[in-house]
Amino acid sequence: MNTKHLTAGTTLRAIDAIRSPQQTYTRDQVAYLMHLAYLSGRTTRALDDLAELHGTWAEHREPRITREQRVAERIADMEQAARRAARLEGRAHHDHPGGPVDWHTGQPVQQLGAAA
Repeated sequence: MNTKHLTAGTTLRAIDAIRSPQQTYTRDQVAYLMHLAYLSGRTTRALDDLAELHGTWAEHREPRITREQRVAERIADMEQAARRAARLEGRAHHDHPGGPVDWHTGQPVQQLGAAA
């Protein structure tokens, strides 16, 4: 099915075809009409979601948080959880310097090698 020609006019012509006195429809005609109905619903849903998003933005005048700020907040939350876990387990907490971590020990990997 060619979707390049799916326009409002195409949909209206398809609806007019249904209104004709034709009693039976070919498999292709039914499939085409179902496809038009699906795309129409999908477009309506996407536009509703977009309108809801813009409405939510308009309701909240404070500046929206950036991705970098969200990531920094998540990292701070993880660090706080790690400190709390270390305190509850009675061990010292060491800030992770970044980079890869050994799966088994949880310690930073000093040198990456090929998997055996």
